[in-house]
Amino acid sequence: MTKLKRYGILLLALALTAGLLAGCSREEDMSFRVAMSSVPATLDPALASTDEEKTVVSHLFENLMKLQSDGNGGTAAVNGMARSYQCETTADGQETYTFKLRSSAKWSDGTRVKAGDFVYAWKRLVSPATGSKNAGLLDMVAGYSAARAGNADALQVSAPDDDTFVVALSGRCPYFIDSICTAAATMPVRSEAVEQENWSLSPKTLITNGAYTAVSWEGDTLLLQQNNVYHDARRLGPESISFRFTSDAQTANSLFERGEADFVLGLTDEAVAKKIDSWMPDYYPETSVVLLNQMSTLTDSDLVRRAMGLVIDRNAIAELLGARTHLAAEGLVTWGIRNTVGGEFRQIGAVVDNDSENYEKNCQTAVELMREAGYTANTLEKLGQVVMLYESDGTMDSLAKFLQKTWREKLGLSVTLKGVPASEISSALKQGEYTLATLRVMGDRNDATGFLNRWLIGNEGNYANFGSSAYEMLLRVAAVSTSKEARDAYLEDAERLLLQEGNVIPLYFSTRSWSLSEHYTGVFGDGLGRYFFYAVHKASK
Repeated sequence: MTKLKRYGILLLALALTAGLLAGCSREEDMSFRVAMSSVPATLDPALASTDEEKTVVSHLFENLMKLQSDGNGGTAAVNGMARSYQCETTADGQETYTFKLRSSAKWSDGTRVKAGDFVYAWKRLVSPATGSKNAGLLDMVAGYSAARAGNADALQVSAPDDDTFVVALSGRCPYFIDSICTAAATMPVRSEAVEQENWSLSPKTLITNGAYTAVSWEGDTLLLQQNNVYHDARRLGPESISFRFTSDAQTANSLFERGEADFVLGLTDEAVAKKIDSWMPDYYPETSVVLLNQMSTLTDSDLVRRAMGLVIDRNAIAELLGARTHLAAEGLVTWGIRNTVGGEFRQIGAVVDNDSENYEKNCQTAVELMREAGYTANTLEKLGQVVMLYESDGTMDSLAKFLQKTWREKLGLSVTLKGVPASEISSALKQGEYTLATLRVMGDRNDATGFLNRWLIGNEGNYANFGSSAYEMLLRVAAVSTSKEARDAYLEDAERLLLQEGNVIPLYFSTRSWSLSEHYTGVFGDGLGRYFFYAVHKASK
């Protein structure tokens, strides 16, 4: 090699090194701005219920495991507060996980994160006194039912020492590491911090252990900065993240369009319309359904329940509400939820008939079912008032009127609509004081059981009063199955059985939409409504 060539290569290497160093400097100073269309009511991990709350919590706190992008549009769980874990399985299918915590895991005030912090947080989550909507996330932990009945200490979690956290499960749980040990609700919290009133809403009392700490919360803007004691700070992207909270999607979208935000979560219809035709929003674990209370005189017959489901045109519902953002439901479990073998649960196909060519035939079958149940035009006229409760929010108003018209025209059934606040619906459902009601069913984990477990006998969310020994058996066998393929088959059969009974009628799948500035890349979501910004970096020009 000549001296001239060697000199040229040296210059090139120096130039590349300088470029990389310059790039690192810019990344260190990078600030990332996020606009969200709701204001958090809490940043307490156990109580966070909205996507916005869970997203912020996931930057302030870190669980045993944490999520990172797998580079293919999905996520992978990697070590977070835990440096390692192992799982032991008994002959009857019960699993026990033992986590060893990092010695470098620290709270934002410099004190060490201990296994006892996880024990406290998990028992607090399931305690009825906490009032968390997320308690069911730990329904696979041994002792869960007794804990929900008021004995929080029955939950089988323990800390033999400060470095070791042990969890005993009631069966096998293939999604435990990926979904439960990365969730916002199961993040650790400090008992002395929680004891302070409104502790999660002030940077002064918000002691956290995550990648970022809360610096200030002034007006509608929460400012986070990198946690200087975070164990993996060198891998973080933005030096700071600011969350701008607005009261509606229109305001949040306006901030993005004016260049005052780099990311906006929740697009308006107008923003969606501007997207190219090939654009699709993210899948989201929410299915809107109609519940039919089988304790009611009209809907105690499975024939009637099946008839009311058969006449519903889900394709028409999607068109009515916006087909790009509302998908005709193909079952109860949404797209985006994984199965046990590594694919998507919904790949099994639709378990409700959305084929437009079969619609009129299905309507004829429905009329025959009503007749078999003893309902004709004359008897329906003499039927007392049938009321459907729904949350009056615009979208549900349109949907309720569509269902009312469908049942009247196709079955001769008159339904009175009653739009009420969400709190009133919740109260009526819990007390069983309804005949028909619309409900948005959320999956709380990336597994079909997040949708299916709530219909078990005795479950707090089983508002349809559904009860089936066959259904119970399918879910119990799935929980201890040693075969991934068999587990998926049991869950598929459980969904099919539930929907055949007609207590729960799926209508449409929700989606989630967002926009990211062309100047950045690295945002990823967990498929359950949370989005992560700690890996964001500037896009290559």
